[in-house]
Amino acid sequence: MKKVAIAGLALAVLAAVVIATSGRGASPGRAEREVLVAAPPELVLEYISDLRRWPEWSPRERLDPEVRRAYGGSARGVGSSYYWSGNERMGQGRLTITAATANSVEVELELKQPRAAESDLEFRAVAAEGGSRVSLAVVGSYDLEGRSPGFFSSAEKELGAELEAALAGIKELSEQQAREEAARVERSISIAAPPAVVLAQLADAHRWSAWSPWGDAAAKASRFYGGRASGAGSSCYWSDEGSKGRITIISNDAAHVEAELEILKPAPSLSDLSFVLVQDGDGTRVTATAGGAAASSLEQALVRLGNAAKAAGAQAAREPRR
Repeated sequence: MKKVAIAGLALAVLAAVVIATSGRGASPGRAEREVLVAAPPELVLEYISDLRRWPEWSPRERLDPEVRRAYGGSARGVGSSYYWSGNERMGQGRLTITAATANSVEVELELKQPRAAESDLEFRAVAAEGGSRVSLAVVGSYDLEGRSPGFFSSAEKELGAELEAALAGIKELSEQQAREEAARVERSISIAAPPAVVLAQLADAHRWSAWSPWGDAAAKASRFYGGRASGAGSSCYWSDEGSKGRITIISNDAAHVEAELEILKPAPSLSDLSFVLVQDGDGTRVTATAGGAAASSLEQALVRLGNAAKAAGAQAAREPRR
């Protein structure tokens, strides 16, 4: 009789727990992990606030090499969205950045397949000795595949390994970028052409093939172009047997051009280039900085840029004025 009473009491307690945790006012589950990263917080958060870069570190992006992606909203930060449709494991859904500060990024995850579910992702990066302390938390009643944890499991148990894998990806890329930033080089050259002529060579990705050592015009590479004709978004893609890559103009004004160089072959790398133009008598003083794979060729790039700009200036001077 005592055993029956104890069993009945246990069932009653279990039922009460189920009722208490299944009501509308139940607290959502939360899983969180953190890692130390040898890179500053702002650099770490760049990888997170730009959804186009998630495929570089997110382990879920490797579940389907043929996943279809689309982006909407702002290029990065609040309002930026990423839509994907993949195989049965990766499913279909949306990520949207809902909040961003100097130390955090919050992302809304909406799954449509394999099952409908919503969760929130919270990333935080705060300065710590030698770099940053970075954390990733998932808040919601579901895991990243839309499944509700079983009664005898928890969000921590279900999601811990996946959060650790995501943080490991962020750590690897951030530390690699930090090493490249530390190795950035700066070079300067005076060019016998006015700033407007030099700027035209830099802001138009179509013209880079005339002087850029990356995707060298002397090589027998096939090229195609995308984005705008000039300015932010202007891109040049090249490919041949031993070399493949992309140059994209990120931003520009009358005195400054930022570009991104992505090398796919012979060795993958991503480099940022910056060019600052200052009037120098009748010519232009150009100061360029670069890291990563671009650094070793920066001086050569400036010399060739100078030659191309002088040739363009001379050609313009010979043309009759209209």
